[in-house]
Amino acid sequence: MLPAFLHRYFWDHQTSQINEETHSFFIIERLLEIGNDDAIRWILRRYPRQKIIEVLKNSRSLSKKTINFWKNYFRLDKEEVNCTQTSSRESESIYWPD
Repeated sequence: MLPAFLHRYFWDHQTSQINEETHSFFIIERLLEIGNDDAIRWILRRYPRQKIIEVLKNSRSLSKKTINFWKNYFRLDKEEVNCTQTSSRESESIYWPD
């Protein structure tokens, strides 16, 4: 169960049904995007660095601004993070104009 101070970030879910382990991807993703300093400190203490990086690399919900910040924080290469890469559709239009 999530600590009470984090419940406000999950207004659209029953917090009593959010499990810190089984829903870790969702929790990390949500808190990286909209969490305050206390929420971020909780994530960094609660989850291993590699789990947080996995979320950064695979999330489809994080904003580019958030991804860019955490990419720099964890010193990841731009190519390692999906949302900072050009989509195949975008790169296709560069070479094959309509």
